[in-house]
Amino acid sequence: MTHLFTRTAISLVMTTALALVIAIITNDLADAAEFNFNWKGDTGYSAKGSFNYDTTTAPSVISEAGLGATKNLQSLSISFFDPLNTFINSFTPVLSGVSNYRYLRFNFDNTTQQIFGPFDVGKDNSLLGDSWLNNNLALIDEGFSNEVLAKDFGFNNRDAAGTKQILDLSNNSVQVSKVPEGSIIIGLLAVCSLGFTARRNLDKATQE
Repeated sequence: MTHLFTRTAISLVMTTALALVIAIITNDLADAAEFNFNWKGDTGYSAKGSFNYDTTTAPSVISEAGLGATKNLQSLSISFFDPLNTFINSFTPVLSGVSNYRYLRFNFDNTTQQIFGPFDVGKDNSLLGDSWLNNNLALIDEGFSNEVLAKDFGFNNRDAAGTKQILDLSNNSVQVSKVPEGSIIIGLLAVCSLGFTARRNLDKATQE
């Protein structure tokens, strides 16, 4: 009975993984370019995020600003961490091609694969816990030149009273790295391979 349950579980995992691989190929997700990005402040606060867009329709420079339907970005998310690398919070300013962040500023050159220009990503509805990472170029672009930071980038949040606090500053730029194409498919195929091996070993053990 135990072997039957194990065999069924292995088969389910293999079937699910193969179905996902087929779905990815069928939906041409290979056309979606995905990138990770990170930033670190001088006192140890940090931000990590990811974004993606359709390479078949995207121009050489992707530029997004404000609320509503985006021009190219399909998704954009960011997470913040304290100096001990403890998670603070996470936000998704762009989801399914729609921006929900009014101060959004995002510019990416997909030729050089670098973020440049005004940058403002996070959430700010003047509520407790709202957090965002921005730079001076974004503040000037948004009309807040009177709030220019002491350094290029600043990590900000809102306290219980809704007051803005600058938790960290740095001249460090936002670094980008591309997620290898097909990495998801390779991972799922690896799961299938392990499943076949486990199934074969189980069958051999049952016969002995």
